[in-house]
Amino acid sequence: MSQQLSPFTKDQLLPQEERLEIQRSKQELLLGIPKETQHQEKRIVLTPDAVAALTAHGHRILMEKGAGNGSNFTDSQYNEAGAELTSDRSKVFSCPTILKVAPPSLEEIELIKPQSVLISALQIKTRSKIYFEKLAAKKSNRTCF
Repeated sequence: MSQQLSPFTKDQLLPQEERLEIQRSKQELLLGIPKETQHQEKRIVLTPDAVAALTAHGHRILMEKGAGNGSNFTDSQYNEAGAELTSDRSKVFSCPTILKVAPPSLEEIELIKPQSVLISALQIKTRSKIYFEKLAAKKSNRTCF
């Protein structure tokens, strides 16, 4: 004779998975991705899949038209992933955060808004003093790889 000490069945005593809603951050990033203009630079900083992941989390991506052509990604692929496309280069460089593969040219530095964040390669040994003075004058945050 087995004596039952609990009013619960064996299955009811097993841990149960609970799904809780995770509140999303209300902070939205606006990322600018310009078309690479350096000779023989065909890479792009974000693939359409990466753009889709960022836009799914509420961030905005502003890309210059044709930015992915060198890497065989079309504008329509980026558009379907949620990127906003523009042919206005200065609009892309006015974003608070700019992502590039190659170091920005002197002309591109002129387009960057002060206090913005620039994430790109820098190649320190190939740059002149004037280049760094112009970059420093923008008072932007730079993360270089």
